[in-house]
Amino acid sequence: MATVDLVLRTAVTVELAALATLLALSPRAGLAARLGALFCGSVIAFVVTSAPLRLGAIVYPLTALCVAKSALFWLFAKALFREDFRVRRVHVAATLTLVVLGLWHEFDFGRDVRAGTGAPFAVVGSLMYEGLVLAFVLAALHEAWRGLATDLVENRRRLRVALVAGVAAYLAIAVVVQFSNLTLGMRTAAPLVLANLGLILAAGFGTMLSLLQVRRATWIDAAWGTDAEVAADTAPATERALLAALTRRMTEEALYRREGLTIGALARTLGTQEYLLRRVINRHLGYRNFNDFVHSYRIPEACARLRSQAEARRPVLSIALDLGYNSIGPFNRAFKAHTGMTPTEFRRGVAPQAASAPD
Repeated sequence: MATVDLVLRTAVTVELAALATLLALSPRAGLAARLGALFCGSVIAFVVTSAPLRLGAIVYPLTALCVAKSALFWLFAKALFREDFRVRRVHVAATLTLVVLGLWHEFDFGRDVRAGTGAPFAVVGSLMYEGLVLAFVLAALHEAWRGLATDLVENRRRLRVALVAGVAAYLAIAVVVQFSNLTLGMRTAAPLVLANLGLILAAGFGTMLSLLQVRRATWIDAAWGTDAEVAADTAPATERALLAALTRRMTEEALYRREGLTIGALARTLGTQEYLLRRVINRHLGYRNFNDFVHSYRIPEACARLRSQAEARRPVLSIALDLGYNSIGPFNRAFKAHTGMTPTEFRRGVAPQAASAPD
């Protein structure tokens, strides 16, 4: 069994190193790709540090990278599924907090707990650390799930579902095993260790195949970007007709003013299927998120009404409600994201040239 363990760890290490290289060196390697490569590195660190090897002083930086893996997974999910995500100080602070607690756990009280001799405070500390790890993973799953309803990129939508389902299943097993180890002072059984390595190897292999497979776009293009654009004159007749109807009714009937408008509700109004409407908006209009598509109609009208002398005394909230926003907060955030200023600043004439209509 020791030989099988060594072979699996070597295979996983080589595979994830290759995957990290492909991600980091991709022509479209943005923040998500770099964080994905870093996450692969943290899993490699886990595979190496959990092996029965004498690593010397290098064990400390490797362990620091290993215990950061759940936070890196969280940041990777945020960068992958949020168009405007940027790493901020709070993200760095959260990751460093996990690393510090993880190192304390691995080299201090966690040892006693794993040996079954830990004092009650040590068990509590281990549970706190494992709870924080779980919180990061759940936060990553939340990132994948929260934007599913408004995501217009079909490949990325499938990735969201697969990620949530796969990680949730893995997490359920891991939580049971870890809880048993902590409360009963047990070590993970060798067959479970091998099974875990096998799952990592299979997941990495599947990702590698997807990444290297050339279809209309690579896996990175599909996950980070949009579906391939299709010229309107070469699109199927159903898509051309739907595009024309969508454009006409959004412009003439101002469907975007409906409060709480969803892509499902819009599809029902247009008498079409939701998946087809997503495809038309994404491929022919270039939008990756349904909310951005709606904002592209609402914000220019908001700008026109805020400039209008006839509505100079009209409260900003009233304008927001007229445009379909259910409160002032979402309107302010959307307006500032598109124009660089708040509605009030725009009305006062602060750098009006910066408030041109969004693309």
